[in-house]
Amino acid sequence: MRVAIRSFDNRVRRSIASAIATAALCLPGAAAFAADAPSKSRDVNIRLGGKQTIVGIHWDPQKSPLAGSSPLATPLPHPQPRLAGFSPLVAVATSDARMPVGADEYGHQLESSYVGNSLNPFAYPQFVVGYLDSGADGTIVAGSAAQRLGLTGENLTSNPIDLTGISGTDVGYVTMPIGFFAAGLSAVTAPDTLDTTALVGHSNVCGLAAPPIDCGFGELVSALIGMPFIAFYNTAILVESPRSVTVAGETYTSPDVHIFDIFDPPPSPEYEFTREIGLDLESAIGLFITTASYFPDPFDEDAIPFTPTFLSPTALSLPAGGGFYLELLVREGPSTPDNPARPMKVLVDTGAQSSVITRNFAAQLSLPFTPDFTVDVCGIGGLATNIPAYFLDYVRINALGGALEFSQAPFIVLDIDVGPGGVDIDGILGMNFFANRNVMLAPDPPVPQISGGFLLVSDPIPFAYGDFNLSKHVAEDDYELFNFCMGGPGVALSPDCFHTDGDGDGDLDLKEAAAFMRCYSGNGIADSSCGL
Repeated sequence: MRVAIRSFDNRVRRSIASAIATAALCLPGAAAFAADAPSKSRDVNIRLGGKQTIVGIHWDPQKSPLAGSSPLATPLPHPQPRLAGFSPLVAVATSDARMPVGADEYGHQLESSYVGNSLNPFAYPQFVVGYLDSGADGTIVAGSAAQRLGLTGENLTSNPIDLTGISGTDVGYVTMPIGFFAAGLSAVTAPDTLDTTALVGHSNVCGLAAPPIDCGFGELVSALIGMPFIAFYNTAILVESPRSVTVAGETYTSPDVHIFDIFDPPPSPEYEFTREIGLDLESAIGLFITTASYFPDPFDEDAIPFTPTFLSPTALSLPAGGGFYLELLVREGPSTPDNPARPMKVLVDTGAQSSVITRNFAAQLSLPFTPDFTVDVCGIGGLATNIPAYFLDYVRINALGGALEFSQAPFIVLDIDVGPGGVDIDGILGMNFFANRNVMLAPDPPVPQISGGFLLVSDPIPFAYGDFNLSKHVAEDDYELFNFCMGGPGVALSPDCFHTDGDGDGDLDLKEAAAFMRCYSGNGIADSSCGL
């Protein structure tokens, strides 16, 4: 067999050759390690939505759901979601655009372009890269990003808001009314350079300036653009068009994001969506939504903002908040009359790369005390370790165009009482279920009211084997994951490696190594038809 490896640098070539040689020898060293030290760990950076990030994974290879599998193992009946999908990134800017002081209006003003002046004209660059997060009640800017975007001094109120996280609480402060604007990473035309003509957003908005969230791992959250923005725009997240940009010395990669007016048809290129998943926009008070607004301090004659801007029935009502919700059907164990698939109410969270199940619902499914693996989570209040996680046998998402069905779907167990707007939920649906699909959030128009909308989903987008980060390149960053996951015949995979298993036999061996070499493209575009 001839394998073209001219594009490999010498280090990658030697490493691949070493991995193949080890696999060819049936990996006695790896087998011994598994026997002597079954518990394994790996540092990761996987967003769990909101202000939380998975920073570590711990698993026992001998208790993996695919442990002991072989090339003759029965394949899963449905696709298995990755542990981590995409988390859409956008360029975020602020301005001084607000209603005149004394105006009897607290609602936001939708803006089709950037208006106003920068809050921090001395910053370079004058924007940050943040997350488009439908799981966030409002807009949050944290740590150094708040400094760069000018959320300091006279742009802040003294009104605190408690921020609750995985292991405690912290305090953020409500901003004065300002403008928040966003665009996909295609608007970053060069390092540290933003095409402001591509921005859309809303003004007269109060966000939250939060303290840094790092747990010793560096700042994990910059900005979260939440529901007060998302509910009033159609947003296409295009996995088929990945973007990589450099801002303030950091390189970011994300599916491209197109944000456009809710009343306009999608811009070119034409999007091909084959499923329409119905969404409900809900809040605990059960009222329709027409705007997003903040509420003024009733004891302050200058009407200083008392709350951040949330989704609201009207501009002068108490903000209600809210999120997009749908119902999954899930099952643990075989399908029997005594064990039907159960409805599970979830928040649809574009800011979450992974999915969550509440402890209460885990009990309803009779999950065992011993989890399939555990994770460490960093968030407000610090670090929480050994959070349980499970692979659920069956998950179904009903949709116009045909249901989406999944096997062995990973969920992290967290005690979440309510979602945005105070709605009781059983979990969070992250973007790991749509990792290789284009999606579009299409809310109902806000006139006369928002009641829900659709999540539009494409068929799977083809990528070359080895393009594990879906960048359209099979390159050295993909090899780093491949090298970690490579165990050889019969060595079960880490929970974040299952999507590297090209032939579905539960391990990574010579077949995958040969395919990775064949499909490697370096800086060139990988052939999407290249596979095992």
